Amino acid sequence: MSIKKIDITIPKKDYQLIRLSIKENDVPKQLGENDLLFFTVAKSPDTTDYIFQKSLENGIIYDSSANKYLVEINSQDTQDLELNTTYGYDITIYYDGNKPKQKVIGSFRISDKFTMNEVG
Repeated sequence: MSIKKIDITIPKKDYQLIRLSIKENDVPKQLGENDLLFFTVAKSPDTTDYIFQKSLENGIIYDSSANKYLVEINSQDTQDLELNTTYGYDITIYYDGNKPKQKVIGSFRISDKFTMNEVG
């Protein structure tokens, strides 16, 4: 099993949908009834205190038309995070509720970029 490293940068208090495809033998797969899926953001990998966490039916939903899981990052999730600061995140699946497999890790950075376009 290989762990993918994907870095995420988002503006503070922005709304984002992160699309996650789970594949088995390169074929998109939906998790089973007893499987758990978590998206966790923390200050460092050696802490158990996370900043925020999403799970199935609590910020993560399955989009059957796209065969992907959607992780919803709301403005409340990042409103207290510091600008230009890098945190860490991981995506972990617990098969049968107790066999953890870390699938994705990376940096989770809060940028100071914002949109200046006017809505007209």
